[in-house]
Amino acid sequence: MNNLLIGPDAHARFLLQSLKAHEGRGKLLAANTPIIEGIRLSNDSAGKVKGHYESIGGEMLSLSMQHSSSVAPKWQALHISLGEMNLNGSLLLGILIKSRSPSSLTTKICLRSGKDGDFQDVFFSKTMVSFGQVSAHLDVLEFDKNPTLPHQVQWRDLILFFRPGEVNINLLDIRLFVV
Repeated sequence: MNNLLIGPDAHARFLLQSLKAHEGRGKLLAANTPIIEGIRLSNDSAGKVKGHYESIGGEMLSLSMQHSSSVAPKWQALHISLGEMNLNGSLLLGILIKSRSPSSLTTKICLRSGKDGDFQDVFFSKTMVSFGQVSAHLDVLEFDKNPTLPHQVQWRDLILFFRPGEVNINLLDIRLFVV
């Protein structure tokens, strides 16, 4: 697949299109499970999370995670690499996610910005809720309302932090845009 997209969100849009075109499945590995280059699952290894993922045509990602420890994991997350994503001259970053889950599931969404071995997290204001019917979640990070968000960094990740514990979710579509 060729990347002919331009703009600060080009890398992210290409990566998300690549995931949508990808077909594959696998079991969760220890603390990190790569899905495709630039997209991975992570979890707190103390929670002994197990499960699997599947990516089929038309849907981005289906996840099933459970923990086998008496201690719930501190985090279970999907990381999407956004590259450097220079935000100079931009007003906001928006996210649209279509999802479905057999039981109600909450997810917090975060923009992680990294530079010189350190990182900063800025969370979107709304919590995504997935349930039995397909739902759409739309949220934006307005840069003037987040003055500590660095505009130029070495790398960024969009992270979906699922509620710790049992997770069953179908991520049908993820769109990202910078204006």
